[in-house]
Amino acid sequence: MSKFEELCQVYAKAKQEAAENCRTCQDFTDVFVQKMGEYFDCSFEQDNISFDDQGTMHFQVLLTLYDNPENLEESTEEKVSISLSVSKVIDNYIVTIFPWMKEFKLFWDEFNKFEEVYEFIFEIIKESYIGRRNFFSEDYKDFHNIGWEF
Repeated sequence: MSKFEELCQVYAKAKQEAAENCRTCQDFTDVFVQKMGEYFDCSFEQDNISFDDQGTMHFQVLLTLYDNPENLEESTEEKVSISLSVSKVIDNYIVTIFPWMKEFKLFWDEFNKFEEVYEFIFEIIKESYIGRRNFFSEDYKDFHNIGWEF
């Protein structure tokens, strides 16, 4: 094998490993968000998915809140956005909540430990509404970004 062929082989392997990392982070995130929907008893959307140079997946989860959830047709709504990242380190995944930089180390199959993350997210959403008064201002938008935008 020539030096060139060896370099091409190393390049191909690195590219394959990076693609596998992206795939496993996305698969983990899909399960994580689905379980979060079960925990909150509602649906969440993933948005603004990207990967940085280290292979960390950055994304936002979106939740739609209603002032009258029993009658959605006559209810006003607001989308809430929370910024997270997921990185894989050996056999575990590190979920980080931004801008708090709160890290949670999780394993794929330890779903009961996901609840700690969900409870943290629940609390930051609740806290973001305490004392909030801009619902009727001219600048009000029906989008509440709690975290960062990636």
